[in-house]
Amino acid sequence: MASQDLTPEALEGFAAQLDGKHAYEACPHYTSSPAGMAWLVGAWLQKTGCPAPRDVRMSRGYTVRVGDMRVSVADAAALVRIQ
Repeated sequence: MASQDLTPEALEGFAAQLDGKHAYEACPHYTSSPAGMAWLVGAWLQKTGCPAPRDVRMSRGYTVRVGDMRVSVADAAALVRIQ
């Protein structure tokens, strides 16, 4: 079974105008949902100067896969690249 493509949600987060808010406060989804985690990763990618997300999918637990990179979303306020 293929995992759900979350690239649109990540692109929304990447394009979001946070206006000084933390990403988890501006997120339009529940931050523990796959859509919310993908949105947060998109916002994190923008904040860290990375290119726009492509091929975004859930991994195990609170981990999102962005291409060949994995990002931990266990703490919505402090995302961490783990691979």
